Amino acid sequence: MRTPTQSGGSVTSENAVSPSPQKKTDGRSTTKGEIPASILDRYLIERDRQGRPERFYRDHRAVDPMFSDEGKRLVTRQAYPEAVADMLKVAQHRGWTQVRVSGDETFRREAWVQARALGLDVKGYQPRDRDRQAAGDKVRGPQTLADRSADPSALSVEKRLKEAVVVVRRLIADPAAQARLIEHAYQRARDMIPGLPRHPDADRAHTRDSDRSRR
Repeated sequence: MRTPTQSGGSVTSENAVSPSPQKKTDGRSTTKGEIPASILDRYLIERDRQGRPERFYRDHRAVDPMFSDEGKRLVTRQAYPEAVADMLKVAQHRGWTQVRVSGDETFRREAWVQARALGLDVKGYQPRDRDRQAAGDKVRGPQTLADRSADPSALSVEKRLKEAVVVVRRLIADPAAQARLIEHAYQRARDMIPGLPRHPDADRAHTRDSDRSRR
C-alpha cells in the first residue's frame, strides 16, 4: 500500500468510491482535480505537482486528509459521513451515475446508503433491510402469490411439495394422517411464501375433523 506523501504523491486508502464500468461514451469524467466549487471552498487543499487539487483536509492540524482524489477513484481512510457525502458529490459532479464502493464494511455501508439516497446505482455492498430504509429504497416484503411465477425459488418449493405429497400418499395409509402431514408441510412453506394456497387434502381433512367434533 502506498502512503500519503507531502510532495504530491497520491494517497491510497482501503476505502474508495470509483465509477462502475460503463461505456466510454457515457460522458463521465475521471479527470483528477475536477471538483465542485462548493467542495473546494470547504477544505484546506494540498495539490499535486501539476497543481491539481489532490488532498482535502478538514483543518491544519489533521494528519490524514478527509479524502483524496486519484482521478479514477476517490479514497479515504475514514468512514465519516461528511467525507462520504463530499466524495459522492464529486462523483455526481463527474457524471458517475453508477459507482463501486470498496473497503471496510462501515465505509461501504455508509457510502451505499448515501449514494442510493442520491439516486446512484451502487455495487460492492449487499444492503440489509435497515440500510434500504435509511436510503429510502423500497424494502422487499413477503412474497405474494402474484410474485411466485417470476421467482425460481418459489417454483422450486412448490415442486418439492408436490414430490412430498406423492411420498406421503405412498407410505401413509390413513387419509387423515396423510392430510395432516401434507398440511404441515404446506404451512411451513407458507411461512416463506404467504400466497401459497392450502392443499385440497388439508381442506378435506379439516372438514372430516369438524364432522367428528359435531358427532
